[in-house]
Amino acid sequence: MNAETAPENRNGKGSTMSARADLHVHSKHSDRPSEWILRRLGAPESFVAPAELYRQARAKGMDFVTITDHNSIAGCLEIADIPNTFISSEITTYFPEDGCKVHVLAHDLTEPLFADIQHVREDIYALRELLYSRGVAHSVAHPTFSVNEKLTLAHVEKLLVLFNRFEALNGTRAAPANHLVAAILSLMTPRLVEDLANQHHITPVGPEPWNKVMTGGSDDHSGRYIGSAFTLTPEATGVSEFTAHLRNGRCSPEGVSGTSLKLAHGFYQIAYSYYKDRFARGNATHSHVLDGLLQRLVTESPAQKPSGFNPMPRLRSYVLGSVRRRQLSDAERSLINEISNLKDIWTTGSKEPGEEEADARAFALSCKISHQLSYHFMCRFAAHMRNVSLLEGLQTLSSLAPVGLAIAPYLAAFVAQNKDRTLHDQVRARFQVDKGLGAEATPTRKAWITDTFDDVNGVARTIRTLANVALDRDRDLTVLTCMERDPQEERFPLRNFRPVGMFELPEYEKQRVAFPPFLEIIEYIERQEFTEIIISTPGPMGLVGLAAARILGLKATGIYHTDFPTYVEKLTEDENMGEVARRFMVWFYGQMDLIMAPSEFYRKRLLRDGLEKKRIVVLPRGVDPVQFNPSHRDPDFWHRYGCNGKFKFLYVGRMSKEKNIEHLLNSFQKLVRGGQPATLLMVGDGPLLPELRQRYGTDADIVFTGLLEGEDLAKAYASADAFVFPSTTDTFGNVVLEAQASGLPVIVSDQGGPPEIVRALNSGLIVNMSDPDALMSAMRLLCLDEGIHHALATKALANASQSAWHRILDVLWDAPVAPVPGVVGERQRTATSVKERELTPCA
Repeated sequence: MNAETAPENRNGKGSTMSARADLHVHSKHSDRPSEWILRRLGAPESFVAPAELYRQARAKGMDFVTITDHNSIAGCLEIADIPNTFISSEITTYFPEDGCKVHVLAHDLTEPLFADIQHVREDIYALRELLYSRGVAHSVAHPTFSVNEKLTLAHVEKLLVLFNRFEALNGTRAAPANHLVAAILSLMTPRLVEDLANQHHITPVGPEPWNKVMTGGSDDHSGRYIGSAFTLTPEATGVSEFTAHLRNGRCSPEGVSGTSLKLAHGFYQIAYSYYKDRFARGNATHSHVLDGLLQRLVTESPAQKPSGFNPMPRLRSYVLGSVRRRQLSDAERSLINEISNLKDIWTTGSKEPGEEEADARAFALSCKISHQLSYHFMCRFAAHMRNVSLLEGLQTLSSLAPVGLAIAPYLAAFVAQNKDRTLHDQVRARFQVDKGLGAEATPTRKAWITDTFDDVNGVARTIRTLANVALDRDRDLTVLTCMERDPQEERFPLRNFRPVGMFELPEYEKQRVAFPPFLEIIEYIERQEFTEIIISTPGPMGLVGLAAARILGLKATGIYHTDFPTYVEKLTEDENMGEVARRFMVWFYGQMDLIMAPSEFYRKRLLRDGLEKKRIVVLPRGVDPVQFNPSHRDPDFWHRYGCNGKFKFLYVGRMSKEKNIEHLLNSFQKLVRGGQPATLLMVGDGPLLPELRQRYGTDADIVFTGLLEGEDLAKAYASADAFVFPSTTDTFGNVVLEAQASGLPVIVSDQGGPPEIVRALNSGLIVNMSDPDALMSAMRLLCLDEGIHHALATKALANASQSAWHRILDVLWDAPVAPVPGVVGERQRTATSVKERELTPCA
């Protein structure tokens, strides 16, 4: 055949399809890996012997067998004398204009033809001409996967003009990538191909260049997934008839797509084979230990794992023996002891996956090893830091390197499956895939990650409220958290990941922090196909969320809820600790694609800290006018706490040092000693509450109610006379809006977010809390001047009415974002202007 012929019964339509072959599979002759993890190990791309590959392919139901090693036919020649085999190769070629690398599968070759291909393969245009002129059955492999990180939308467009045959089902690549390829191929039209040809000055070939042929192959390198994807043709009595079907386009892709777990499991198999080949020989002890460990990761079923295998005693013995001739460092001894302690992982804990597929079983085992090791070392690091042993703490962290053995294949797989997300978005938009297939646009799915959810604070209230609003407005939002006990059931989607363990923060031992199962969380985010990660807290869950966004190529939005640097400085009474916290916060939020500050005050502070102006918007808070309004006023509510008819000042919030509570208590006592009858109602819980009750409990005018929620909290607001919030560190102050919605005039500090709430419509009093008498004077003013009290209460209601939560959700959902220069996984997005008035509480 000297020219491209029109495909007959394209992809097998109208014929009985029965012959099958895996048209993309590798043997040990593919010895130059493209994946970075294999390059770092120094391992080849595959260890599968051609004869074993043939045996497995036939066992998986393949009628014909070929091997597509990179730029080699050596594997095919080893099995060439076996019936129903033919010679193929995966050819590496390049766009000469910029060096973009592309892989093309070529089938039914001869040795002289392969030699001719090798002469021209450096130039994709010359390769195309040779393949078509010589009638070679071929297809472009994984056409939207960037082999050397140079593939762009323009290259994809050129490929669609240059070639008429594409691999539309690659058994290693994830389903979304395969679906995208199949979609754009099915959407080709004569007009579209003509436009692309004119745009790139390329002449298409064949009578119907818009009529694309699709093939399938497993792209297996490990020997585990041969035949998982394949190409189906009509019945063929021999190789000649089968390859004729391929040349004439009478074929279709069949089988299943890949996953990150599948790809990682393949890496494990290659690592196991590499270890067996290079290191295990001649070292029985070492061989038994690592052989058993890796074998558990790659065996097909629980029945195949080593009986009663527990590597820890032997591993500890081996490590001790290997270093007996030299002095162990403390970090090394720690590592040995922790490995020994891991026997609990193998003998107790979660149940083995049993009959679950091998990929999930290998993942579960890797999670157990990496999570437990990481947690143990983190606890030791925290202990060293509490004892001011910085050097030992850093040595402990350096010993985390063994965790890489368990997690590196998964991280590499997650990156490989998601690194081309930006390109896929561009391709989808360029060819209007959703519209062309009559489908809805790719849905926006957001995951909101938080370290705090059940705590009584503004962060938890904001997340819970907006998640409910999102549900009511058909927005796809799932909250992810990590707590020891599952939270109560919510209306909105909520996923709690059980922590690997809990540890205490250095310098703040009362605060216990969860250590999250990071691999499980990343895998869940990928599997759920979220399109954006919203991060509310810079704790362990926030760090995992940030890592997931970068690894999976997702947009990361950080919400600056809490002024941690100021909190840390106040709690530790150490300016240096506050500066350390500030530097960490700047780094953490500097990694975000979009930063949402709760107020203009904190937007300016973030700018002063060096964060980019174009990436910061103001996301205020809202209030529920049904839950909080004057109709909940109950004249008898405060009687249960022994309150009489005095003027009632209310504080609602956390009882902790950073809230400046003692300044409020002292100012109130000054007010009463000055002859003004009043009652101070303190609502909330926190670490300072027991001490406050002990110190002020004898004052009949001060009432500590503890935590109030639901209807009781609504009545507490509405049944008071004024609200006082002395905090100078709150980034917004949700309770201020709740008080205003309940009809109360408010007094706030002149620092942080609260003053911005009351400046709108001049709906409250703003006080300099550093003035020892200013707060007392403001409280006296509200007690004595009914006119001011009434005017501020009226303005407070008007202000709160403009802060509906659904408007806040719109800002969260639709805020623009500019790309972050130099960040791994950067998504290219078009930033659109948002007027300042759309991002203020009273817009």
